[in-house]
Amino acid sequence: MRINLNTLSILLVLSVCICVDGQRRFSRRAYIEAGTGVNLSYFDVGGGSPGVSFKGSALYDLSPNWRLGASIGVHRARGTDEGTPEAARGYEFRSNLNEISAKAVYLFRFKPYPIRKWKLKLEPRAFVSLGILQFQPKPNDMLATQGNGDYLPVAPFMTGGIGLAYHLDQDLSILFESCGNGSTSDYLEGFTDQSESMVPDLFLTFLVKFIYKIPKVWQ
Repeated sequence: MRINLNTLSILLVLSVCICVDGQRRFSRRAYIEAGTGVNLSYFDVGGGSPGVSFKGSALYDLSPNWRLGASIGVHRARGTDEGTPEAARGYEFRSNLNEISAKAVYLFRFKPYPIRKWKLKLEPRAFVSLGILQFQPKPNDMLATQGNGDYLPVAPFMTGGIGLAYHLDQDLSILFESCGNGSTSDYLEGFTDQSESMVPDLFLTFLVKFIYKIPKVWQ
């Protein structure tokens, strides 16, 4: 059987391309995330009072869509009865909330074709974390005299949220993130209103972070 030289050349090029494509492997990388923002606390005192939050994570690729790692956070929550239906009570608090948790991130990948510049720049995500929250409430005099009994200053802690990263360059991105944070404790401000409280204390966070992709030479 005679084979045209041009046909043979095309077949050789296709076979090489197929082999090269078949050898492509996903390159796992490590990342550092850190940033700051605000929290809105929904406790038994106040409600929606803004505070400051700081959060950082170390993550590692498990697959093209999944990252797993550890996270730490420091939140300064506050609340007051002023401006609420309970203004006559005069309760007020500030509370230090410190978390450490394991974090899993799912990255939504766009279809590669057709190629668009915005697909290379944007990286939406969803995430969850599970860990421990340690809290240090500081009530004002009116609230401190209520005597709610003994309670553990630590509790299991869970976070769930969404984010959108924008790649500034190959190794640095900016991330906008929002999430809900809840624990099994109703004493994050040092007080619980058992007649009114239906769920444990929770708070929301809205953060701006930077993501740094660690160079492979360091890994």
